[in-house]
Amino acid sequence: MTASENLGVLRLDAQGLRLWRAGQEAVSLDTSAENIAADCAFAVPADRARLTEISVRSDEHRHLKQALPFILEDEVIDPIELMHFAFTPIDGDRYLVALASQADMGSWLESLGDDFEGAFVHEALFLPWQPGEVCLVVETRSVLLRWGQHQGARVEHDLLAPLLNALPTAADAVIVYGRDQVQNLALLPDVLRERAQWRQGHFGTALMLVDRGQKFIDMRQGAFAPSLPFKRWWQSWKPLAIALIIGAVLQVASDLAQYWRLKDDNIALRAAIEESYRQANPRGSLVDAEKQLDRQIAEYAVGVRGLIFTEILDRVGRVIAVSSELTLSSINYSDSAGEVRLDLLAPNYDEIEALRERFTTSGLNATLETSSQRDTQVRARLKVTL
Repeated sequence: MTASENLGVLRLDAQGLRLWRAGQEAVSLDTSAENIAADCAFAVPADRARLTEISVRSDEHRHLKQALPFILEDEVIDPIELMHFAFTPIDGDRYLVALASQADMGSWLESLGDDFEGAFVHEALFLPWQPGEVCLVVETRSVLLRWGQHQGARVEHDLLAPLLNALPTAADAVIVYGRDQVQNLALLPDVLRERAQWRQGHFGTALMLVDRGQKFIDMRQGAFAPSLPFKRWWQSWKPLAIALIIGAVLQVASDLAQYWRLKDDNIALRAAIEESYRQANPRGSLVDAEKQLDRQIAEYAVGVRGLIFTEILDRVGRVIAVSSELTLSSINYSDSAGEVRLDLLAPNYDEIEALRERFTTSGLNATLETSSQRDTQVRARLKVTL
Protein backbone atom coordinates (compact mmCIF):
# COMPACT_ATOMS: atom_id res chain seq x y z
CA MET A 1 0.00 0.00 0.00
CA THR A 2 1.24 3.51 -0.88
CA ALA A 3 0.14 6.61 0.99
CA SER A 4 -2.16 8.96 -0.92
CA GLU A 5 -2.66 12.70 -0.43
CA ASN A 6 -6.20 12.14 0.81
CA LEU A 7 -5.35 9.17 2.99
CA GLY A 8 -7.71 8.66 5.88
CA VAL A 9 -6.60 6.66 8.91
CA LEU A 10 -9.11 4.84 11.11
CA ARG A 11 -8.03 4.32 14.72
CA LEU A 12 -9.69 2.61 17.65
CA ASP A 13 -9.34 4.36 20.99
CA ALA A 14 -11.34 4.91 24.16
CA GLN A 15 -13.88 6.93 22.16
CA GLY A 16 -14.39 4.17 19.62
CA LEU A 17 -13.62 4.22 15.93
CA ARG A 18 -12.40 7.60 14.71
CA LEU A 19 -11.22 8.95 11.37
CA TRP A 20 -8.03 11.02 11.14
CA ARG A 21 -7.12 13.20 8.17
CA ALA A 22 -3.86 15.06 7.65
CA GLY A 23 -3.92 18.28 9.68
CA GLN A 24 -7.39 17.61 11.12
CA GLU A 25 -8.79 16.51 14.44
CA ALA A 26 -10.31 13.04 14.69
CA VAL A 27 -13.94 12.54 13.70
CA SER A 28 -16.04 9.86 15.39
CA LEU A 29 -17.59 7.39 12.99
CA ASP A 30 -20.57 5.11 12.88
CA THR A 31 -19.64 2.20 10.58
CA SER A 32 -23.29 1.75 9.66
CA ALA A 33 -23.16 5.15 7.98
CA GLU A 34 -21.31 5.61 4.70
CA ASN A 35 -18.57 7.74 6.27
CA ILE A 36 -15.62 5.47 5.52
CA ALA A 37 -14.11 6.55 2.23
CA ALA A 38 -12.46 4.18 -0.19
CA ASP A 39 -8.99 5.60 0.57
CA CYS A 40 -9.15 4.82 4.31
CA ALA A 41 -6.72 2.46 6.01
CA PHE A 42 -7.04 0.97 9.46
CA ALA A 43 -4.26 1.75 11.93
CA VAL A 44 -3.51 -1.50 13.73
CA PRO A 45 -2.95 -0.63 17.40
CA ALA A 46 0.80 -0.65 17.98
CA ASP A 47 0.41 -2.20 21.44
CA ARG A 48 -1.44 -5.18 19.89
CA ALA A 49 0.86 -5.81 16.92
CA ARG A 50 4.57 -6.14 16.31
CA LEU A 51 6.98 -5.40 13.49
CA THR A 52 10.21 -7.32 12.92
CA GLU A 53 12.70 -7.98 10.15
CA ILE A 54 14.05 -11.40 9.17
CA SER A 55 16.54 -12.73 6.67
CA VAL A 56 15.53 -15.70 4.56
CA ARG A 57 17.71 -17.81 2.30
CA SER A 58 16.81 -17.69 -1.36
CA ASP A 59 15.85 -21.37 -1.38
CA GLU A 60 13.29 -20.72 1.40
CA HIS A 61 11.42 -17.85 -0.28
CA ARG A 62 8.92 -20.16 -1.94
CA HIS A 63 7.90 -21.76 1.36
CA LEU A 64 8.10 -18.66 3.53
CA LYS A 65 4.35 -18.47 4.13
CA GLN A 66 4.31 -21.96 5.69
CA ALA A 67 7.68 -21.62 7.45
CA LEU A 68 7.22 -18.14 8.94
CA PRO A 69 5.34 -19.20 12.12
CA PHE A 70 8.08 -21.67 12.96
CA ILE A 71 10.86 -19.16 12.21
CA LEU A 72 9.37 -16.73 14.76
CA GLU A 73 8.11 -19.33 17.23
CA ASP A 74 10.78 -18.46 19.82
CA GLU A 75 10.02 -14.73 19.60
CA VAL A 76 6.31 -14.86 20.48
CA ILE A 77 4.64 -15.78 23.75
CA ASP A 78 1.29 -16.93 22.40
CA PRO A 79 0.96 -20.25 20.53
CA ILE A 80 1.88 -19.75 16.89
CA GLU A 81 -1.35 -21.41 15.71
CA LEU A 82 -3.24 -18.49 17.28
CA MET A 83 -1.10 -15.82 15.60
CA HIS A 84 -1.49 -14.09 12.25
CA PHE A 85 1.66 -13.41 10.21
CA ALA A 86 1.89 -10.95 7.32
CA PHE A 87 5.08 -10.31 5.37
CA THR A 88 6.48 -8.30 2.49
CA PRO A 89 9.98 -8.23 0.91
CA ILE A 90 12.29 -5.34 1.75
CA ASP A 91 15.32 -6.04 -0.39
CA GLY A 92 17.35 -9.11 -1.23
CA ASP A 93 16.79 -11.76 1.42
CA ARG A 94 15.29 -9.34 3.96
CA TYR A 95 11.58 -9.44 4.79
CA LEU A 96 9.40 -7.25 6.99
CA VAL A 97 6.97 -9.23 9.15
CA ALA A 98 3.94 -7.89 11.00
CA LEU A 99 2.21 -10.14 13.50
CA ALA A 100 -0.88 -9.96 15.67
CA SER A 101 -3.27 -12.44 17.20
CA GLN A 102 -5.96 -13.92 14.99
CA ALA A 103 -8.55 -12.98 17.62
CA ASP A 104 -7.56 -9.30 17.41
CA MET A 105 -7.65 -9.35 13.61
CA GLY A 106 -11.13 -10.83 13.66
CA SER A 107 -12.31 -8.30 16.25
CA TRP A 108 -10.98 -5.34 14.25
CA LEU A 109 -12.61 -6.56 11.07
CA GLU A 110 -15.90 -6.97 12.90
CA SER A 111 -15.73 -3.44 14.27
CA LEU A 112 -15.10 -2.03 10.79
CA GLY A 113 -17.99 -3.85 9.14
CA ASP A 114 -18.21 -6.32 6.29
CA ASP A 115 -17.94 -3.65 3.59
CA PHE A 116 -14.53 -2.32 4.66
CA GLU A 117 -11.92 -3.03 1.99
CA GLY A 118 -9.00 -0.92 3.24
CA ALA A 119 -5.56 -2.03 4.36
CA PHE A 120 -4.46 -2.89 7.91
CA VAL A 121 -1.25 -0.95 8.65
CA HIS A 122 0.76 -0.85 11.87
CA GLU A 123 -0.10 2.60 13.26
CA ALA A 124 3.53 3.55 14.05
CA LEU A 125 4.33 3.49 10.32
CA PHE A 126 1.97 6.44 9.79
CA LEU A 127 4.38 8.72 11.67
CA PRO A 128 6.89 10.73 9.61
CA TRP A 129 10.44 9.50 9.93
CA GLN A 130 13.90 10.41 8.64
CA PRO A 131 17.17 8.52 9.25
CA GLY A 132 18.67 9.47 12.61
CA GLU A 133 15.32 10.66 13.98
CA VAL A 134 12.77 9.38 16.47
CA CYS A 135 9.20 10.62 16.06
CA LEU A 136 6.80 10.67 19.03
CA VAL A 137 3.11 11.46 19.41
CA VAL A 138 2.31 11.92 23.08
CA GLU A 139 -1.31 11.01 23.82
CA THR A 140 -3.33 10.86 27.03
CA ARG A 141 -2.26 7.45 28.36
CA SER A 142 0.55 6.37 26.04
CA VAL A 143 3.10 7.43 23.47
CA LEU A 144 3.18 6.29 19.85
CA LEU A 145 6.71 6.33 18.47
CA ARG A 146 8.71 5.37 15.41
CA TRP A 147 12.48 5.02 15.43
CA GLY A 148 13.22 3.29 12.12
CA GLN A 149 11.91 2.67 8.65
CA HIS A 150 10.19 -0.49 9.86
CA GLN A 151 10.30 -0.08 13.64
CA GLY A 152 7.73 1.44 15.95
CA ALA A 153 5.61 0.76 19.00
CA ARG A 154 3.24 2.21 21.60
CA VAL A 155 4.32 2.40 25.25
CA GLU A 156 3.03 3.90 28.46
CA HIS A 157 4.48 7.21 29.56
CA ASP A 158 6.78 5.81 32.23
CA LEU A 159 8.23 3.22 29.82
CA LEU A 160 9.20 5.74 27.13
CA ALA A 161 12.57 6.72 28.63
CA PRO A 162 13.79 3.13 29.20
CA LEU A 163 12.77 2.25 25.62
CA LEU A 164 14.62 5.23 24.11
CA ASN A 165 17.72 4.41 26.16
CA ALA A 166 17.61 0.84 24.90
CA LEU A 167 17.57 1.74 21.19
CA PRO A 168 20.63 0.28 19.42
CA THR A 169 21.48 3.59 17.77
CA ALA A 170 21.33 6.96 19.53
CA ALA A 171 18.95 9.42 17.89
CA ASP A 172 20.31 12.64 16.44
CA ALA A 173 16.91 14.32 16.88
CA VAL A 174 13.63 13.59 18.62
CA ILE A 175 10.47 15.05 17.05
CA VAL A 176 7.69 15.32 19.65
CA TYR A 177 4.02 16.05 18.86
CA GLY A 178 1.89 16.90 21.88
CA ARG A 179 -0.41 19.26 23.68
CA ASP A 180 1.81 20.33 26.64
CA GLN A 181 5.48 21.02 25.92
CA VAL A 182 6.73 20.82 29.49
CA GLN A 183 4.98 17.57 30.32
CA ASN A 184 5.83 16.01 26.99
CA LEU A 185 9.55 16.78 27.13
CA ALA A 186 9.72 15.59 30.74
CA LEU A 187 9.03 12.05 29.48
CA LEU A 188 12.34 11.98 27.57
CA PRO A 189 15.72 10.90 28.97
CA ASP A 190 17.98 13.80 29.89
CA VAL A 191 20.40 12.98 27.07
CA LEU A 192 17.69 13.27 24.44
CA ARG A 193 15.80 16.21 25.88
CA GLU A 194 18.33 18.66 24.44
CA ARG A 195 17.86 17.16 20.98
CA ALA A 196 14.09 17.28 21.11
CA GLN A 197 11.99 19.39 18.75
CA TRP A 198 8.56 19.89 20.27
CA ARG A 199 5.62 20.63 17.98
CA GLN A 200 2.10 21.53 18.95
CA GLY A 201 -0.13 18.89 17.42
CA HIS A 202 -1.52 15.39 17.41
CA PHE A 203 -1.68 12.29 15.23
CA GLY A 204 -3.42 14.24 12.44
CA THR A 205 -0.66 16.85 12.50
CA ALA A 206 1.98 14.15 12.09
CA LEU A 207 0.10 12.74 9.10
CA MET A 208 0.82 15.95 7.21
CA LEU A 209 4.49 15.01 6.92
CA VAL A 210 4.07 11.34 5.98
CA ASP A 211 6.15 10.40 2.94
CA ARG A 212 3.63 10.09 0.07
CA GLY A 213 5.82 7.53 -1.66
CA GLN A 214 6.14 5.30 1.37
CA LYS A 215 4.94 1.72 1.00
CA PHE A 216 3.21 0.13 3.95
CA ILE A 217 2.89 -3.53 4.81
CA ASP A 218 -0.76 -4.56 4.63
CA MET A 219 -1.63 -7.09 7.35
CA ARG A 220 -4.77 -8.19 5.50
CA GLN A 221 -3.21 -11.31 4.08
CA GLY A 222 -4.16 -14.98 4.03
CA ALA A 223 -7.44 -15.70 5.80
CA PHE A 224 -7.94 -11.97 6.49
CA ALA A 225 -7.39 -10.77 2.91
CA PRO A 226 -10.25 -8.65 1.54
CA SER A 227 -12.85 -10.68 -0.30
CA LEU A 228 -14.46 -9.50 -3.49
CA PRO A 229 -17.05 -6.81 -2.65
CA PHE A 230 -20.02 -8.73 -3.99
CA LYS A 231 -22.48 -6.92 -1.73
CA ARG A 232 -21.36 -3.48 -2.88
CA TRP A 233 -21.29 -4.59 -6.49
CA TRP A 234 -24.81 -5.94 -6.12
CA GLN A 235 -26.07 -2.61 -4.80
CA SER A 236 -24.52 -0.84 -7.80
CA TRP A 237 -25.74 -3.30 -10.39
CA LYS A 238 -29.05 -4.25 -8.77
CA PRO A 239 -31.27 -1.92 -10.90
CA LEU A 240 -29.60 -3.07 -14.11
CA ALA A 241 -29.80 -6.73 -13.04
CA ILE A 242 -33.51 -6.39 -12.30
CA ALA A 243 -34.08 -4.74 -15.67
CA LEU A 244 -32.14 -7.52 -17.42
CA ILE A 245 -34.12 -10.21 -15.58
CA ILE A 246 -37.42 -8.57 -16.52
CA GLY A 247 -36.24 -8.25 -20.12
CA ALA A 248 -35.15 -11.89 -20.17
CA VAL A 249 -38.50 -13.06 -18.76
CA LEU A 250 -40.40 -11.03 -21.35
CA GLN A 251 -38.16 -12.35 -24.12
CA VAL A 252 -38.67 -15.96 -23.00
CA ALA A 253 -42.43 -15.41 -22.83
CA SER A 254 -42.38 -13.90 -26.32
CA ASP A 255 -40.27 -16.76 -27.65
CA LEU A 256 -42.62 -19.36 -26.13
CA ALA A 257 -45.67 -17.66 -27.62
CA GLN A 258 -43.96 -17.51 -31.01
CA TYR A 259 -42.89 -21.15 -30.67
CA TRP A 260 -46.44 -22.36 -30.07
CA ARG A 261 -47.74 -20.21 -32.92
CA LEU A 262 -45.10 -21.55 -35.30
CA LYS A 263 -45.80 -25.07 -34.10
CA ASP A 264 -49.48 -24.68 -35.02
CA ASP A 265 -48.49 -23.16 -38.37
CA ASN A 266 -46.13 -26.08 -38.98
CA ILE A 267 -48.87 -28.63 -38.29
CA ALA A 268 -51.23 -26.83 -40.67
CA LEU A 269 -48.46 -26.57 -43.31
CA ARG A 270 -47.63 -30.26 -43.10
CA ALA A 271 -51.31 -31.12 -43.47
CA ALA A 272 -51.46 -28.93 -46.58
CA ILE A 273 -48.30 -30.58 -47.97
CA GLU A 274 -49.73 -34.03 -47.40
CA GLU A 275 -53.00 -33.04 -49.07
CA SER A 276 -51.11 -31.67 -52.09
CA TYR A 277 -48.93 -34.77 -52.27
CA ARG A 278 -51.91 -37.07 -52.19
CA GLN A 279 -53.35 -35.24 -55.18
CA ALA A 280 -50.29 -36.27 -57.17
CA ASN A 281 -49.76 -39.68 -55.57
CA PRO A 282 -52.82 -40.97 -53.70
CA ARG A 283 -51.19 -44.26 -52.77
CA GLY A 284 -48.12 -45.29 -50.80
CA SER A 285 -46.61 -44.13 -47.54
CA LEU A 286 -45.68 -40.50 -46.95
CA VAL A 287 -42.39 -39.82 -45.18
CA ASP A 288 -40.89 -36.74 -46.80
CA ALA A 289 -43.20 -35.32 -49.42
CA GLU A 290 -40.63 -33.00 -50.98
CA LYS A 291 -37.96 -35.66 -51.42
CA GLN A 292 -40.46 -38.27 -52.60
CA LEU A 293 -41.87 -35.92 -55.24
CA ASP A 294 -38.36 -34.93 -56.34
CA ARG A 295 -37.43 -38.57 -56.87
CA GLN A 296 -40.65 -39.29 -58.75
CA ILE A 297 -40.29 -36.24 -60.98
CA ALA A 298 -36.63 -37.09 -61.62
CA GLU A 299 -37.75 -40.33 -63.23
CA TYR A 300 -39.34 -38.25 -65.97
CA ALA A 301 -36.45 -35.88 -66.43
CA VAL A 302 -33.71 -36.11 -69.04
CA GLY A 303 -31.65 -39.23 -68.38
CA VAL A 304 -28.12 -40.21 -69.27
CA ARG A 305 -29.24 -41.01 -72.83
CA GLY A 306 -31.12 -37.74 -73.28
CA LEU A 307 -34.58 -39.36 -73.17
CA ILE A 308 -37.63 -37.67 -71.77
CA PHE A 309 -40.42 -40.10 -70.99
CA THR A 310 -43.27 -37.81 -72.00
CA GLU A 311 -41.55 -36.92 -75.29
CA ILE A 312 -40.86 -40.47 -76.39
CA LEU A 313 -44.32 -41.56 -75.22
CA ASP A 314 -45.82 -38.88 -77.44
CA ARG A 315 -43.80 -39.99 -80.47
CA VAL A 316 -44.56 -43.65 -79.91
CA GLY A 317 -48.26 -42.94 -79.42
CA ARG A 318 -48.47 -40.94 -82.65
CA VAL A 319 -46.88 -43.77 -84.62
CA ILE A 320 -49.18 -46.44 -83.14
CA ALA A 321 -52.31 -44.27 -83.60
CA VAL A 322 -51.84 -44.27 -87.37
CA SER A 323 -53.27 -47.79 -87.54
CA SER A 324 -56.60 -48.55 -85.95
CA GLU A 325 -55.84 -52.27 -86.20
CA LEU A 326 -53.21 -52.18 -83.49
CA THR A 327 -53.91 -52.58 -79.77
CA LEU A 328 -51.32 -51.48 -77.16
CA SER A 329 -51.33 -53.97 -74.25
CA SER A 330 -48.53 -52.45 -72.13
CA ILE A 331 -45.63 -50.06 -72.25
CA ASN A 332 -42.45 -50.16 -70.12
CA TYR A 333 -39.95 -47.33 -69.96
CA SER A 334 -36.33 -47.71 -68.75
CA ASP A 335 -34.38 -44.51 -68.27
CA SER A 336 -31.12 -46.33 -67.48
CA ALA A 337 -31.37 -48.40 -70.70
CA GLY A 338 -32.81 -45.54 -72.74
CA GLU A 339 -35.56 -47.66 -74.26
CA VAL A 340 -39.29 -48.35 -74.39
CA ARG A 341 -40.79 -51.83 -74.67
CA LEU A 342 -44.21 -52.23 -76.23
CA ASP A 343 -46.59 -55.20 -76.05
CA LEU A 344 -48.95 -55.07 -79.06
CA LEU A 345 -51.82 -57.02 -80.58
CA ALA A 346 -52.18 -56.94 -84.38
CA PRO A 347 -54.40 -58.83 -86.87
CA ASN A 348 -51.31 -60.07 -88.79
CA TYR A 349 -47.51 -59.76 -89.13
CA ASP A 350 -47.84 -57.21 -91.88
CA GLU A 351 -49.23 -54.68 -89.42
CA ILE A 352 -46.25 -55.29 -87.15
CA GLU A 353 -43.77 -54.74 -89.97
CA ALA A 354 -45.64 -51.63 -91.09
CA LEU A 355 -45.39 -50.30 -87.53
CA ARG A 356 -41.62 -50.89 -87.49
CA GLU A 357 -41.24 -48.98 -90.72
CA ARG A 358 -43.25 -46.04 -89.34
CA PHE A 359 -40.99 -45.97 -86.26
CA THR A 360 -37.94 -45.82 -88.54
CA THR A 361 -39.49 -43.05 -90.57
CA SER A 362 -40.17 -41.01 -87.43
CA GLY A 363 -36.51 -41.32 -86.32
CA LEU A 364 -36.91 -44.19 -83.84
CA ASN A 365 -35.31 -47.62 -83.92
CA ALA A 366 -37.75 -50.49 -83.40
CA THR A 367 -36.60 -54.06 -82.85
CA LEU A 368 -38.94 -57.03 -82.80
CA GLU A 369 -38.03 -59.06 -79.75
CA THR A 370 -40.80 -61.69 -79.73
CA SER A 371 -43.94 -62.51 -81.66
CA SER A 372 -46.55 -65.26 -81.55
CA GLN A 373 -49.75 -66.20 -83.37
CA ARG A 374 -52.82 -66.76 -81.20
CA ASP A 375 -56.12 -67.49 -82.94
CA THR A 376 -56.62 -64.65 -85.37
CA GLN A 377 -54.23 -62.16 -83.66
CA VAL A 378 -50.49 -61.72 -83.52
CA ARG A 379 -48.90 -60.78 -80.19
CA ALA A 380 -45.58 -58.94 -80.55
CA ARG A 381 -43.03 -57.19 -78.32
CA LEU A 382 -41.03 -54.29 -79.73
CA LYS A 383 -38.06 -52.45 -78.26
CA VAL A 384 -37.99 -48.81 -79.32
CA THR A 385 -34.90 -46.63 -78.89
CA LEU A 386 -33.64 -43.35 -80.33
